[in-house]
Amino acid sequence: MSSTGLRRVLFSESSPNLGGQELQLLAQAASLPMRGIETLILCRHNSRLATVAAARGIATVAIPFRNSLHLPSIAGVRRVLQSFRPDALICHSGHDANNGALAARLVPDRPALLRARTYQHDQPNAWTYNHLFDRTLVPSNEMRQRLLANRAIDPQRIHLLYPGIDFAAIARRSQEALPAAIIQALAALPCPLIVQAAMLRPEKGHALMLDVLATLKQRGQIIGFAIAGEGELKVQLQQQVARLGLGQQVAFLGMVDNIPAVYTRAALVVVPSSYEPLGMSQIEALSLGIPVVVSDVGGIPETVRHQETGLITPSGDGAAWTAAIDRALTAPEAMRALAQAGSADVLRRFGLQINLDQLIAHIAACRSPK
Repeated sequence: MSSTGLRRVLFSESSPNLGGQELQLLAQAASLPMRGIETLILCRHNSRLATVAAARGIATVAIPFRNSLHLPSIAGVRRVLQSFRPDALICHSGHDANNGALAARLVPDRPALLRARTYQHDQPNAWTYNHLFDRTLVPSNEMRQRLLANRAIDPQRIHLLYPGIDFAAIARRSQEALPAAIIQALAALPCPLIVQAAMLRPEKGHALMLDVLATLKQRGQIIGFAIAGEGELKVQLQQQVARLGLGQQVAFLGMVDNIPAVYTRAALVVVPSSYEPLGMSQIEALSLGIPVVVSDVGGIPETVRHQETGLITPSGDGAAWTAAIDRALTAPEAMRALAQAGSADVLRRFGLQINLDQLIAHIAACRSPK
C-alpha cells in the first residue's frame, strides 16, 4: 500500500487508436506502481493501447466496449472490479466511461469514479457530469469553461488536471537512434525541416500546413515537412501532396514510437489545430528547446506565450500561418531563444510527478462513503 493509503487504480479506455490521451494513461499506469499503487488497464483486444502496454510490461484486461450500453462489457468490467478491488476507476472515452460507471454501481463499496475528459464537441449533458462520475478531470482551463457554459453542470464536479510528461524520458529518447526507414525518409527531405506529430484528423490542420508549404514554394522557399501519425485523412492528404507538387518535400512517417528523436531534427514543430483541448507535442518539443508555432485555439495558449516562448497564430488563417512560418524560419536564433524560455516554463508546470500528485489528491477527495 502507498503512503497515501491507495492500493489499486483501474484505468479504462475504449479507443482503438493511440494518441495523447492514451499515452498519458500509459504514463500514469506505469508510474503509479513506483509509489506503491498497483494499476490495471481495461481496453479493447488488439488495440494500439493494448499492444504498447504489453511492450511496456503494463497489465491489461480485454473488454470489447462495443457501444455505450454493452451488457457483456458491463459484466466484464464488473468481474474485474470484484477481483481487482480498486480504490478508483478512471475512465476515458465514451464507451468505456458509460459501461464502467454502470458496472461500478453493481458492486458493493464501489470505487471512486473519475473521468478524464479531453474532448467535448457537442453540447455537454449535465446529468452525465453531475451524476455518473464523482469528478471529471479536464486538461485545460479552456476545456473546463467549455463544459461550464452549460450552467446546469455543477462546477464542483469539473476539475483541472494538466497532463504530466516524463521529461527525463523524453530527453533520453531524443538521443536514441530512429529506425532506418525513418532516418532515410527524413534524410530525403530538404532543410529546414518542419515536424507535425498528430493523428491524421481534420481538426489537426495538416491540410492547412500543406497549403502553406505550397505558397512558400511559389516564393522560392523549399521546406521539408515530416508528418508523424496515422488516421482517417491519410489518403486525402497524400492526394493533396501530389496535387500541390510537394512530393519531394513531404514524408508520411506513420506511427513513430520515438517522436522526441524526430523533434531534435526539426527547425520547427507546428500545431496548426482548429480544435485542441491542450495539446502535447508543443510541450514536448519545448522541453527539448525546439521552437514551436501553434494555433490560438482551445488550451494551447495555456502552454505557449506569444513571442515569449513561441509564436501563436490564428487558427485556419493560411496567410497568417504562412507569415508565421516564414518569420520563424528566417530568424532561427530568435526562435531558439524563445524555445529555451519555453523549456524552463513547461518543465516547471507539466512534469509527470506533479500530475501524479494531483491525480492522487483527486482520488483521495472522491473516496468518501458512497
